[in-house]
Amino acid sequence: MNIKNIFFAAAAAMALTACSSDDEQTFVSQFPEDGVMRFTTNLVAPTTVTTRASITGSDVNQNGQQFQVKIVNPASATYSYFNTVQYDGTEWTPINRMLWQNDQQSITVTAAYKQGKTFSDNEFVNGVGLTVAADQSTEAKLKQQDLLTMPTKTIANPSIEETLMQNGKLVINFYHALTKLDVTLDLANEFYKVDPKLNNASDITEFTIKGSNAGYNFQPMQTANENYGTVTPATTPVAADILASQASFTAATDADMHSHATYEAIVVPQQIAAGALTVSFKIGTRSFSWTNTEAITLEQGKHYTLPLTVGYDTVTAGSRAFSVSSWEDQPGDNLGTE
Repeated sequence: MNIKNIFFAAAAAMALTACSSDDEQTFVSQFPEDGVMRFTTNLVAPTTVTTRASITGSDVNQNGQQFQVKIVNPASATYSYFNTVQYDGTEWTPINRMLWQNDQQSITVTAAYKQGKTFSDNEFVNGVGLTVAADQSTEAKLKQQDLLTMPTKTIANPSIEETLMQNGKLVINFYHALTKLDVTLDLANEFYKVDPKLNNASDITEFTIKGSNAGYNFQPMQTANENYGTVTPATTPVAADILASQASFTAATDADMHSHATYEAIVVPQQIAAGALTVSFKIGTRSFSWTNTEAITLEQGKHYTLPLTVGYDTVTAGSRAFSVSSWEDQPGDNLGTE
Protein backbone atom coordinates (compact mmCIF):
# COMPACT_ATOMS: atom_id res chain seq x y z
CA MET A 1 0.00 0.00 0.00
CA ASN A 2 1.48 3.35 -1.02
CA ILE A 3 1.67 6.44 1.15
CA LYS A 4 -1.39 7.99 -0.52
CA ASN A 5 -3.59 4.97 0.21
CA ILE A 6 -2.36 4.84 3.78
CA PHE A 7 -3.29 8.49 4.24
CA PHE A 8 -6.83 8.01 2.91
CA ALA A 9 -7.35 4.89 5.07
CA ALA A 10 -6.29 6.78 8.18
CA ALA A 11 -8.56 9.69 7.30
CA ALA A 12 -11.50 7.33 6.82
CA ALA A 13 -10.85 5.68 10.19
CA MET A 14 -10.74 9.06 11.91
CA ALA A 15 -14.02 10.06 10.26
CA LEU A 16 -15.72 6.87 11.42
CA THR A 17 -14.45 7.43 14.94
CA ALA A 18 -15.78 11.01 14.93
CA CYS A 19 -19.21 9.89 13.68
CA SER A 20 -19.33 7.17 16.29
CA SER A 21 -18.53 9.72 19.02
CA ASP A 22 -21.18 12.10 17.74
CA ASP A 23 -23.81 9.36 17.78
CA GLU A 24 -23.09 8.44 21.39
CA GLN A 25 -25.02 10.44 24.01
CA THR A 26 -22.99 11.41 27.00
CA PHE A 27 -24.91 10.64 30.21
CA VAL A 28 -24.95 13.43 32.77
CA SER A 29 -25.79 12.42 36.34
CA GLN A 30 -28.52 14.47 38.04
CA PHE A 31 -27.01 13.80 41.45
CA PRO A 32 -25.87 16.99 43.30
CA GLU A 33 -22.09 17.27 43.65
CA ASP A 34 -22.29 18.49 47.26
CA GLY A 35 -24.68 15.70 48.33
CA VAL A 36 -27.29 18.16 49.66
CA MET A 37 -30.93 17.13 49.10
CA ARG A 38 -32.92 19.81 47.30
CA PHE A 39 -36.44 19.79 45.86
CA THR A 40 -38.56 20.97 42.99
CA THR A 41 -42.30 20.41 42.51
CA ASN A 42 -44.48 19.50 39.57
CA LEU A 43 -48.28 19.47 39.68
CA VAL A 44 -49.61 16.92 37.22
CA ALA A 45 -53.17 17.60 36.04
CA PRO A 46 -55.16 14.33 35.97
CA THR A 47 -57.70 15.75 33.50
CA THR A 48 -57.51 18.06 30.53
CA VAL A 49 -59.99 20.45 32.11
CA THR A 50 -58.49 22.97 34.50
CA THR A 51 -60.56 25.58 36.32
CA ARG A 52 -59.74 28.04 39.02
CA ALA A 53 -61.12 25.81 41.77
CA SER A 54 -58.12 23.51 41.75
CA ILE A 55 -54.75 24.27 43.25
CA THR A 56 -52.34 25.06 40.42
CA GLY A 57 -48.58 25.03 40.17
CA SER A 58 -48.54 28.81 40.64
CA ASP A 59 -50.52 28.41 43.88
CA VAL A 60 -48.03 25.89 45.22
CA ASN A 61 -45.01 27.94 44.21
CA GLN A 62 -45.88 30.87 46.45
CA ASN A 63 -43.71 32.29 49.21
CA GLY A 64 -44.44 30.51 52.49
CA GLN A 65 -46.21 27.48 51.01
CA GLN A 66 -45.01 24.16 52.35
CA PHE A 67 -45.35 20.41 51.99
CA GLN A 68 -44.21 17.45 54.05
CA VAL A 69 -41.87 14.79 52.74
CA LYS A 70 -40.74 11.44 54.11
CA ILE A 71 -37.47 9.90 52.94
CA VAL A 72 -36.75 6.30 53.91
CA ASN A 73 -33.23 4.97 53.45
CA PRO A 74 -33.43 1.20 54.12
CA ALA A 75 -29.70 1.09 54.89
CA SER A 76 -29.45 4.06 57.27
CA ALA A 77 -31.72 5.72 59.81
CA THR A 78 -29.30 8.65 59.82
CA TYR A 79 -30.12 9.38 56.18
CA SER A 80 -33.86 8.85 56.62
CA TYR A 81 -35.95 11.97 57.19
CA PHE A 82 -39.37 13.43 57.84
CA ASN A 83 -39.31 17.12 57.08
CA THR A 84 -41.26 20.19 56.04
CA VAL A 85 -40.13 21.83 52.82
CA GLN A 86 -40.94 25.52 52.32
CA TYR A 87 -40.95 27.79 49.30
CA ASP A 88 -38.98 31.00 49.89
CA GLY A 89 -40.05 32.73 46.70
CA THR A 90 -37.22 31.26 44.66
CA GLU A 91 -36.73 27.63 45.65
CA TRP A 92 -37.94 24.86 47.92
CA THR A 93 -35.83 24.55 51.07
CA PRO A 94 -36.19 21.91 53.82
CA ILE A 95 -36.54 23.36 57.32
CA ASN A 96 -33.82 20.95 58.45
CA ARG A 97 -30.91 20.20 56.15
CA MET A 98 -31.07 16.83 54.40
CA LEU A 99 -28.18 14.90 52.86
CA TRP A 100 -27.92 11.99 50.48
CA GLN A 101 -25.91 9.09 51.87
CA ASN A 102 -24.23 8.69 48.48
CA ASP A 103 -25.13 8.55 44.80
CA GLN A 104 -25.82 4.80 44.82
CA GLN A 105 -28.03 4.13 47.86
CA SER A 106 -31.72 3.59 47.11
CA ILE A 107 -34.43 5.55 48.94
CA THR A 108 -38.22 5.91 48.93
CA VAL A 109 -39.96 9.28 48.78
CA THR A 110 -43.48 10.26 49.89
CA ALA A 111 -44.97 13.78 49.92
CA ALA A 112 -48.27 15.56 50.65
CA TYR A 113 -49.51 19.14 50.43
CA LYS A 114 -52.63 20.80 51.80
CA GLN A 115 -53.04 24.50 52.48
CA GLY A 116 -53.21 25.17 56.21
CA LYS A 117 -52.31 21.59 57.16
CA THR A 118 -48.96 20.39 58.51
CA PHE A 119 -48.85 16.61 58.40
CA SER A 120 -46.93 14.65 61.01
CA ASP A 121 -44.66 11.64 60.56
CA ASN A 122 -47.22 9.51 62.38
CA GLU A 123 -49.97 10.66 59.98
CA PHE A 124 -47.81 9.67 57.03
CA VAL A 125 -47.30 6.20 58.47
CA ASN A 126 -50.71 5.50 60.01
CA GLY A 127 -53.04 7.79 58.10
CA VAL A 128 -55.07 10.83 59.11
CA GLY A 129 -58.76 11.66 59.27
CA LEU A 130 -59.72 14.82 57.38
CA THR A 131 -62.84 16.59 56.10
CA VAL A 132 -63.69 18.88 53.23
CA ALA A 133 -65.18 22.09 54.61
CA ALA A 134 -68.85 22.93 54.20
CA ASP A 135 -68.04 26.52 53.31
CA GLN A 136 -66.41 26.52 49.88
CA SER A 137 -68.20 29.68 48.79
CA THR A 138 -65.07 31.59 47.75
CA GLU A 139 -62.15 30.62 45.57
CA ALA A 140 -59.74 30.87 48.49
CA LYS A 141 -61.89 28.69 50.77
CA LEU A 142 -62.37 26.14 48.03
CA LYS A 143 -58.65 25.82 47.27
CA GLN A 144 -57.98 25.10 50.94
CA GLN A 145 -59.81 21.78 50.47
CA ASP A 146 -57.53 20.57 47.68
CA LEU A 147 -55.18 17.76 48.68
CA LEU A 148 -52.05 17.05 46.65
CA THR A 149 -50.23 13.78 46.96
CA MET A 150 -47.21 11.87 45.76
CA PRO A 151 -47.42 8.34 47.15
CA THR A 152 -44.30 6.37 47.97
CA LYS A 153 -41.91 6.23 45.03
CA THR A 154 -38.56 4.44 44.85
CA ILE A 155 -35.30 5.92 43.60
CA ALA A 156 -33.28 2.75 43.09
CA ASN A 157 -30.04 4.48 42.10
CA PRO A 158 -29.77 8.28 42.46
CA SER A 159 -26.82 8.49 40.08
CA ILE A 160 -28.86 7.28 37.09
CA GLU A 161 -32.39 8.35 38.13
CA GLU A 162 -34.03 10.42 35.37
CA THR A 163 -37.69 10.73 36.43
CA LEU A 164 -37.39 11.91 40.03
CA MET A 165 -34.05 13.71 39.72
CA GLN A 166 -33.58 16.94 37.81
CA ASN A 167 -30.65 19.35 37.90
CA GLY A 168 -29.50 18.01 41.24
CA LYS A 169 -32.98 18.25 42.77
CA LEU A 170 -35.48 15.63 43.86
CA VAL A 171 -38.70 16.06 41.85
CA ILE A 172 -42.01 15.88 43.74
CA ASN A 173 -44.77 15.01 41.26
CA PHE A 174 -48.06 16.00 42.87
CA TYR A 175 -51.54 14.83 41.84
CA HIS A 176 -54.96 16.00 43.05
CA ALA A 177 -56.13 13.35 45.54
CA LEU A 178 -59.82 14.25 45.90
CA THR A 179 -62.66 14.80 43.41
CA LYS A 180 -63.67 17.96 41.53
CA LEU A 181 -67.40 18.53 41.00
CA ASP A 182 -68.75 21.28 38.76
CA VAL A 183 -72.45 22.06 38.37
CA THR A 184 -73.47 24.15 35.37
CA LEU A 185 -76.80 25.95 35.20
CA ASP A 186 -78.57 26.85 31.98
CA LEU A 187 -81.33 29.29 32.93
CA ALA A 188 -84.15 28.99 30.42
CA ASN A 189 -85.44 31.98 28.50
CA GLU A 190 -88.51 32.26 30.72
CA PHE A 191 -86.35 34.05 33.29
CA TYR A 192 -85.31 36.69 30.80
CA LYS A 193 -88.80 37.07 29.30
CA VAL A 194 -90.62 37.33 32.63
CA ASP A 195 -88.08 39.43 34.50
CA PRO A 196 -85.04 40.73 32.55
CA LYS A 197 -83.77 42.33 35.77
CA LEU A 198 -83.29 38.84 37.21
CA ASN A 199 -80.15 38.38 35.19
CA ASN A 200 -77.16 38.91 37.48
CA ALA A 201 -74.63 36.60 39.12
CA SER A 202 -75.84 37.77 42.53
CA ASP A 203 -79.41 36.64 41.80
CA ILE A 204 -78.36 32.99 42.30
CA THR A 205 -77.94 32.39 46.02
CA GLU A 206 -77.57 29.58 48.59
CA PHE A 207 -76.07 27.18 46.07
CA THR A 208 -75.63 24.03 48.14
CA ILE A 209 -74.56 20.44 47.48
CA LYS A 210 -76.04 18.09 50.06
CA GLY A 211 -75.74 14.38 50.76
CA SER A 212 -72.07 13.55 50.26
CA ASN A 213 -69.76 12.19 52.94
CA ALA A 214 -67.37 15.05 53.75
CA GLY A 215 -65.08 12.95 55.93
CA TYR A 216 -62.20 10.85 54.64
CA ASN A 217 -59.11 8.95 55.69
CA PHE A 218 -55.85 9.79 53.93
CA GLN A 219 -53.02 7.28 53.78
CA PRO A 220 -50.08 9.16 52.18
CA MET A 221 -47.81 6.11 51.92
CA GLN A 222 -50.39 3.73 50.49
CA THR A 223 -50.50 3.91 46.71
CA ALA A 224 -53.85 4.06 44.92
CA ASN A 225 -53.91 3.99 41.11
CA GLU A 226 -50.13 4.57 41.06
CA ASN A 227 -50.31 8.36 41.37
CA TYR A 228 -52.37 8.92 44.52
CA GLY A 229 -52.07 8.34 48.20
CA THR A 230 -55.11 6.33 49.28
CA VAL A 231 -58.27 8.28 50.16
CA THR A 232 -61.30 6.44 51.56
CA PRO A 233 -64.60 7.92 52.80
CA ALA A 234 -64.94 8.13 56.57
CA THR A 235 -66.46 4.99 58.07
CA THR A 236 -68.77 7.17 60.12
CA PRO A 237 -70.13 9.59 57.50
CA VAL A 238 -69.61 13.30 58.07
CA ALA A 239 -72.65 15.19 56.85
CA ALA A 240 -72.04 18.54 55.19
CA ASP A 241 -74.12 20.95 53.16
CA ILE A 242 -71.39 22.31 50.91
CA LEU A 243 -71.76 25.93 49.83
CA ALA A 244 -70.19 25.89 46.38
CA SER A 245 -68.20 28.66 44.75
CA GLN A 246 -69.55 30.49 41.71
CA ALA A 247 -66.83 30.23 39.08
CA SER A 248 -68.52 31.99 36.18
CA PHE A 249 -71.73 33.70 35.09
CA THR A 250 -72.83 34.79 31.64
CA ALA A 251 -75.91 37.01 31.51
CA ALA A 252 -78.69 36.50 28.98
CA THR A 253 -79.13 38.95 26.12
CA ASP A 254 -81.77 39.64 23.51
CA ALA A 255 -79.76 37.46 21.13
CA ASP A 256 -79.30 34.63 23.66
CA MET A 257 -81.94 34.63 26.36
CA HIS A 258 -80.27 31.88 28.41
CA SER A 259 -78.06 32.82 31.35
CA HIS A 260 -75.28 30.40 32.28
CA ALA A 261 -73.51 29.83 35.58
CA THR A 262 -70.91 27.35 36.85
CA TYR A 263 -70.41 26.33 40.48
CA GLU A 264 -67.41 24.39 41.78
CA ALA A 265 -66.77 22.19 44.79
CA ILE A 266 -64.14 19.73 45.98
CA VAL A 267 -65.66 16.57 47.42
CA VAL A 268 -64.53 13.21 48.75
CA PRO A 269 -64.31 10.37 46.21
CA GLN A 270 -67.14 8.00 47.08
CA GLN A 271 -70.23 6.13 46.00
CA ILE A 272 -73.49 8.04 46.48
CA ALA A 273 -76.77 6.14 46.54
CA ALA A 274 -79.73 7.13 44.39
CA GLY A 275 -81.75 9.85 46.07
CA ALA A 276 -78.92 10.88 48.40
CA LEU A 277 -77.35 13.81 46.56
CA THR A 278 -79.25 17.09 46.28
CA VAL A 279 -78.22 20.31 44.58
CA SER A 280 -80.30 23.24 45.77
CA PHE A 281 -80.25 26.97 45.10
CA LYS A 282 -82.39 30.07 44.81
CA ILE A 283 -82.91 32.37 41.86
CA GLY A 284 -84.38 35.55 43.26
CA THR A 285 -87.04 34.31 45.64
CA ARG A 286 -87.63 31.00 43.84
CA SER A 287 -86.19 27.80 45.30
CA PHE A 288 -84.92 24.93 43.17
CA SER A 289 -83.45 21.51 43.77
CA TRP A 290 -82.19 18.48 41.89
CA THR A 291 -81.76 14.99 43.38
CA ASN A 292 -79.95 12.09 41.72
CA THR A 293 -82.20 9.25 40.61
CA GLU A 294 -79.30 6.85 40.00
CA ALA A 295 -76.29 5.90 42.10
CA ILE A 296 -73.15 7.96 41.43
CA THR A 297 -69.52 6.89 41.72
CA LEU A 298 -67.05 9.75 42.18
CA GLU A 299 -63.49 8.62 41.55
CA GLN A 300 -60.28 9.98 43.01
CA GLY A 301 -58.50 12.57 40.92
CA LYS A 302 -61.40 12.99 38.48
CA HIS A 303 -63.32 16.10 37.41
CA TYR A 304 -67.08 15.74 37.02
CA THR A 305 -69.56 18.15 35.45
CA LEU A 306 -73.27 18.01 36.17
CA PRO A 307 -75.26 20.13 33.66
CA LEU A 308 -78.66 21.32 34.85
CA THR A 309 -81.24 23.19 32.78
CA VAL A 310 -83.50 25.37 34.91
CA GLY A 311 -87.05 26.30 33.87
CA TYR A 312 -88.95 29.16 35.43
CA ASP A 313 -91.71 27.15 37.12
CA THR A 314 -92.24 23.89 35.23
CA VAL A 315 -90.49 20.56 34.73
CA THR A 316 -90.66 18.83 31.38
CA ALA A 317 -89.04 15.68 30.09
CA GLY A 318 -85.85 16.18 28.14
CA SER A 319 -83.10 14.08 26.66
CA ARG A 320 -80.72 14.26 29.58
CA ALA A 321 -80.42 11.83 32.44
CA PHE A 322 -81.49 13.86 35.48
CA SER A 323 -83.84 16.63 36.48
CA VAL A 324 -84.14 19.92 38.30
CA SER A 325 -87.35 21.35 39.66
CA SER A 326 -88.82 24.01 41.86
CA TRP A 327 -88.37 23.08 45.51
CA GLU A 328 -92.01 22.35 46.12
CA ASP A 329 -92.40 19.97 43.17
CA GLN A 330 -91.36 16.36 42.86
CA PRO A 331 -88.19 15.89 40.79
CA GLY A 332 -88.76 14.75 37.21
CA ASP A 333 -86.92 12.16 35.20
CA ASN A 334 -84.66 14.36 33.10
CA LEU A 335 -82.39 17.34 33.36
CA GLY A 336 -84.40 19.47 30.94
CA THR A 337 -86.85 21.69 32.82
CA GLU A 338 -87.64 24.31 30.22
